[in-house]
Amino acid sequence: MLDLASPVWGKLHGPYGLSDHIPALIQHIQHDYFSEEKEELYWELLYHQNTIYPCTYAAVPYLVEIARKTESPDILLDIFITCGMFEASSENAPHLEIPSEFLRDQIPLLDQDTIRDIYREYRQAILSLTEKTESILHLARMGEHNAEKRYILAANAAFRGDKDIANMLLTFSAGDEYVTVCPTCDQSIYIWPDEEEGVLYGYEEDPVFHDKAKRLSIITKRPDTTNDSGLQGLYQSALAIEDKTLLAHLPYLAGELNCCSCDTPIQVWTGLFP
Repeated sequence: MLDLASPVWGKLHGPYGLSDHIPALIQHIQHDYFSEEKEELYWELLYHQNTIYPCTYAAVPYLVEIARKTESPDILLDIFITCGMFEASSENAPHLEIPSEFLRDQIPLLDQDTIRDIYREYRQAILSLTEKTESILHLARMGEHNAEKRYILAANAAFRGDKDIANMLLTFSAGDEYVTVCPTCDQSIYIWPDEEEGVLYGYEEDPVFHDKAKRLSIITKRPDTTNDSGLQGLYQSALAIEDKTLLAHLPYLAGELNCCSCDTPIQVWTGLFP
């Protein structure tokens, strides 16, 4: 890991410039995890406006170290979800040597060997965090973390390499709406559950703003019978943590409807990733 006393921190970009004060925040959460400093570190510096930065890659190994050493299930779960969000936002394949964020932020003060070391240690940390997956799934099954189940599934998908699925789950984190897109005419179709009927329907307009929008029926399909490995993986993970809401939605997300604009048959699942 990049030593917290290293001058390299003063050369790593974050959302507000250089990141020389990040080591102090890391040291603070090592001793007092659930604090204002953690909120500042995570959401202001490492993951600002759904974007990660060069400093994020250097900080993650320390977060994973906390997760691996802690005896607190809440700390482990929080770091698992948070690092999953970071990984979902990374557009870099594991085999790359220079993450795109370093190129994006044009960091001329660091040599490429240092950048490679930072990214390699990040990848090793993420890999070691995935070793905690079974512990996390067990926590989710215990029923004390129902509100976090979708975030757990998103993190798990990101760690498996299914980043599109991870970002879809994060985008629709409330589980009360989805948006699919017709591949023929680019028409957006809003997928909403009818709470009284317990089924999902498609709408040609957002029913939040158009309460009389035309409603479209969805022909359901069992998610475990599809040829999409990502969908099957999500289904198995949802089963493992007993996410009842998502399990009820997946037959519709795996299903089919006709576009309200051009009448083309649409696979709802593939339209979620235009």
